[in-house]
Amino acid sequence: MKIKKFYLTLVSLFVITVLLYSKPKGELLASGVWYYHDRQEEQPWDIHVVTVCLSEPTLSIETIKAGNQLRALEKTSSMVARYPGNVVAAVNADFFQEDGMPVGAQVIQGELIKNPTNRSVFGITENKEPFIHVVRFDGVLITPDRIHYEIKYVNGTRYQDNLVIYTPYIGSESPANRWGTEITAFFVDPISVNQMFRIVLKEKNGLFEPIQKSTQIPSNGLVLSAHGKAKHFADQYLEEEDTLELLLRLPPVKDPVKTLVGGIPRIIRDGEISIEHMKENLYEEFRTTRHPRTAVGFDKTKDTLYVITVDGRQPRHSVGMTLDELAAYLKNMGAYQALNLDGGGSTTMVLKGNVVNKPSDAAGERAVTNALLVVSTTLSQGQ
Repeated sequence: MKIKKFYLTLVSLFVITVLLYSKPKGELLASGVWYYHDRQEEQPWDIHVVTVCLSEPTLSIETIKAGNQLRALEKTSSMVARYPGNVVAAVNADFFQEDGMPVGAQVIQGELIKNPTNRSVFGITENKEPFIHVVRFDGVLITPDRIHYEIKYVNGTRYQDNLVIYTPYIGSESPANRWGTEITAFFVDPISVNQMFRIVLKEKNGLFEPIQKSTQIPSNGLVLSAHGKAKHFADQYLEEEDTLELLLRLPPVKDPVKTLVGGIPRIIRDGEISIEHMKENLYEEFRTTRHPRTAVGFDKTKDTLYVITVDGRQPRHSVGMTLDELAAYLKNMGAYQALNLDGGGSTTMVLKGNVVNKPSDAAGERAVTNALLVVSTTLSQGQ
């Protein structure tokens, strides 16, 4: 059985190498954005590729959360339709839990809405430099007296002795229990990852007795929620009208991060196929079984971004790819780093509002947790 799978992989890689002797950019969708539909009957494979020039000043890479809530699901095409800008292309992004919570981290316009897990992420810095890393969270709050205190989570569960941050993405109210101190705060500066920003404290609850009602989360701010040792710190050092500094970091990335989504696993590292599913706690069949796939990658210069979907689970239309086949295809295109995103029935590509691939679910396009967007301020001629 293993020999058969190995032989299948070798044959598939040979087919990819032979068929992709050229790298057509395809149709110009907008300045710096090309679309190519690759139909290969031999397998069969139905592949959709978007190529993006990251140095094009009219383009940005964005992400959006289903329902603008952490625990929500929404179709990629629906997220595109409500995005307040010109979305040229979009694909589904991260894996998710049943309630819509993304598995990995997410950053929207510089705002971290969920802590990372021990799995890879794809991101774009404020300087439009792409990266793929396994990141960790390092948060700190700094008082006017320069006292530092660790922030444990953003929109995560407040466990014993934790200081956590809740933003509107978790809901209109703090989900923490009444046994703590909670402080409503408003932004002084735009919230940012890997860059210090300030908040001003307003209402403080739970100092002398348990919190009597849930703390409302302001639309232009957050709630600091403290328990145990963190509550003692908040009671002693945090006062209403204080201006505090927050630093939310995602090392090893050092530059300010604008956009970030999770994926599983990395499939190309430094120009070589590197299926890192074991490092990211995935089973072997996830690598070797053909599925619909969505992926993102970029070239060695970090100027060309590749976004790809491969249909699958439809024998007459497209059988899907193994991770090795997907990586080989992207490497041949020029990808130097690449990450697998959520696939299966989630795999969706939307171009200018229209779903161009054929999702595998019988019901059609699936509701997913978030999406990766290519946004432009201009259109190609005739569009």
